[in-house]
Amino acid sequence: MLLIYLPKNSTRCKYVFDLIFIQEFGIEFRITNDRNKFEIYQEEKINYSNERVAAEFFIKATEILWENEIKKQDVKVVEKGKVKVLFPSQYDDLGFDIFAAVFYMLSRYEEYLPFVADEFGRFKACDSLAFQNDFLQKPVVNIWIGIFAKALKNKFKKLEFKVSAFKAIVTYDIDVAFKFKGRSFGRTIGSSIKDLLCFHLQNLKGRIQTLSQSKNDPWDVYDELKRMIINNQLSSIFFFLLADKSAHDRNLHFQNQQMKKLVQEIKSFSDIGIHPSFYTSSFPRKILVEKQRLEKLSGQKINKSRQHYLKFKLPDTYNFLLSAGITEDYSMGFAGEPGFRAGSCKPFYFYDLKTEKTTHLKIFPITFMEGTLMNYLNPADALKKILELLKEVKSVGGIFIPLWHNHTISDADQDSAWKNVHRQMIEMLLFRLNES
Repeated sequence: MLLIYLPKNSTRCKYVFDLIFIQEFGIEFRITNDRNKFEIYQEEKINYSNERVAAEFFIKATEILWENEIKKQDVKVVEKGKVKVLFPSQYDDLGFDIFAAVFYMLSRYEEYLPFVADEFGRFKACDSLAFQNDFLQKPVVNIWIGIFAKALKNKFKKLEFKVSAFKAIVTYDIDVAFKFKGRSFGRTIGSSIKDLLCFHLQNLKGRIQTLSQSKNDPWDVYDELKRMIINNQLSSIFFFLLADKSAHDRNLHFQNQQMKKLVQEIKSFSDIGIHPSFYTSSFPRKILVEKQRLEKLSGQKINKSRQHYLKFKLPDTYNFLLSAGITEDYSMGFAGEPGFRAGSCKPFYFYDLKTEKTTHLKIFPITFMEGTLMNYLNPADALKKILELLKEVKSVGGIFIPLWHNHTISDADQDSAWKNVHRQMIEMLLFRLNES
């Protein structure tokens, strides 16, 4: 039994210890505030305080884990062994306060502080500590934990650590299920007239071919995805937008027969989740309403979710999800940059800084969104970036979670370059999985 000395107890400490020692290392631990008991303990022990006691593993503590307030922190970032670390320290056994660093990143502490939002009300990637210090595309939390494990192994030869295996979950947001199918007669006529007036003749031709059933709807890529997922035994999740129509929410109506049929088809070979609409951050009851729509369409309970536009606000949105019965969220990523928003490529539980409580909402960080790469990279460079991120995730035994949209991997409105990027990503992913 690993013994940890703390000058005083803290819910923040307990959260980090549970994550590192139990979830990551598979090691049971006990906490003591009694210095005398700690000194005479003869087995493996860690001292997390301001001064060394004896022959223990010593980590010099930072005050943040004993605070009960949210305030601007002076977070120093230094490079240690080719990796950036937070809260560096001297004269201890690690060189930085790993517990404070992990907590700061996973709690998304900086997102509770005042910030200037982007046009959609989101915390911007460029304002993050990770982006400003050039470690956003490194899963630093997982790297730090690996460094910590190695140091503990060197100190305590008897400790045994579990090893996490590299995994992947391919995920798809169904913002608009079909390009032409499923529209009302009036909407179809209106769109056709608009195509004529704007000389969008290819669009008009595609609509006519789809509705006459001489050609498949260009955004109907589901049979192809089904074959890929089943043949390669991939884990997958499709997130369905079932919102009331708005400027930012434009999927088919949730009672549309084409939508009902699609949900039933997808759930036969993949997990499914709700894609809460753009305005759920302002009107939280919409989350439950939209989730219930998907439950009715699918005939099953829904516990997975990803926010439309990756739009969420801490801690409110996550608490709204919990209230609606969601236990897994896949929104943790930036729309503006690929990489690891919380510094992690492994799931972790949401810690609410306002209530100082660990919740049962499990956060699954995404690795990238394809639209982010499309904004500033050509397909060839995007593929290189995906491979870099894939290697980072595999190196720490994490979960690679790409985010794609059905319309991106179609041939509509573009050449097949991005569809090929998706195909090659799957090939690279399968190669890495088979290496494991």
